[in-house]
Amino acid sequence: MNTFIQKYQYNIINRPIRTFAMQSSFMMTLGDIISQQVIEKKGFDNHDVGRSVRIMIYAGAINGPLVGSWFGFINNAVTIKNKWAATFVRVGIDQAVFSPAILAIFMGGISILEGRTVNEIKMKFENSYFKGLMNAYCYWPFVNIFTFSMIPIHYRPIVNSCFGVAWNSYLSHMNQKSLQSLKLINPDHTQHTSSTTIPTAASALSSSSSST
Repeated sequence: MNTFIQKYQYNIINRPIRTFAMQSSFMMTLGDIISQQVIEKKGFDNHDVGRSVRIMIYAGAINGPLVGSWFGFINNAVTIKNKWAATFVRVGIDQAVFSPAILAIFMGGISILEGRTVNEIKMKFENSYFKGLMNAYCYWPFVNIFTFSMIPIHYRPIVNSCFGVAWNSYLSHMNQKSLQSLKLINPDHTQHTSSTTIPTAASALSSSSSST
């Protein structure tokens, strides 16, 4: 156990982006599995592997590096010496800036990986974004008060990811309900299979990342 902790400490300091990506991929994929098996009760024979893979790609390429970098940025940006004053300022900034942004990035990123059209993405936002953001405001401020006040900076992303398993289960389920709504609105839409959407979407995401 001590060896594992020492390796994690080394990697989080010396290879932070890779570590953020790996831990986020694991935790978000776990959240999707819980969503499919516990909330939606699909059973493993009906498990949507492509959906889990899309979550894993998004988490490793976008969510993990973004969340980890954000924790470092906000810790350095807020330099108030009083511990609790600094905590509440960080939480306030996090909820005002990062929560709306990361939810939008999740919904947009997953939609790209699904191969959705611009109009379909717009409808998903209209159906789910505001409700998802309001639910985020009921959950993450309390998690982040604990994280910012009690957890050392290098361990905040992993603690955030652990609390995020439940949240990621909700996000995955919310996204699935949005897809079902799209099918009701546009019944002629052909469902994309995992074998066709994942490579195409991954290529689009890679091209987008290289141009920024």
